[in-house]
Amino acid sequence: MKADDDRGQRQSLAERLNALFAMVRWTDAHGRQREYSTAEVAKAVTVDPSHPATLSRSYLAMLRNGSHTNPTLSVLEGLAKFFDDHRPSQTPPITVQWLVAQEDSEDALLRQRLADHQVRAIAMRAGAMTPAMRKQLLKMIAILDQDGTTDSGPGA
Repeated sequence: MKADDDRGQRQSLAERLNALFAMVRWTDAHGRQREYSTAEVAKAVTVDPSHPATLSRSYLAMLRNGSHTNPTLSVLEGLAKFFDDHRPSQTPPITVQWLVAQEDSEDALLRQRLADHQVRAIAMRAGAMTPAMRKQLLKMIAILDQDGTTDSGPGA
């Protein structure tokens, strides 16, 4: 499961949490990949001093099975931080907005801009470029946009 695979789908908090438990792994002393237990995550969230959340194993289990669906913001922040800190590289960040299935404003703007056929075509071409070519393209766009304005009208 990749975190971004489910961003466009409507999932419950329980489904998202369970997907994170399945995705985020740790390596034991024998080199085997292991899933974090509910108790391990609850303890890690509780002892983390970067947020005020405390979380019991039983409450986290109820969030995972869907019997509790409205955790506090601090619990969501703690869970998002734990899973974000332990997520595999090359996966998108885990945020509170993702946990509660809210689209963040940057994603909404990107989706709105990609609705334009020309923007989508440019993005697809840029995605196939090497990092060096993308860097050159961005420099060319900056030169074309030296006056600081962009024409966002149709047919631009």
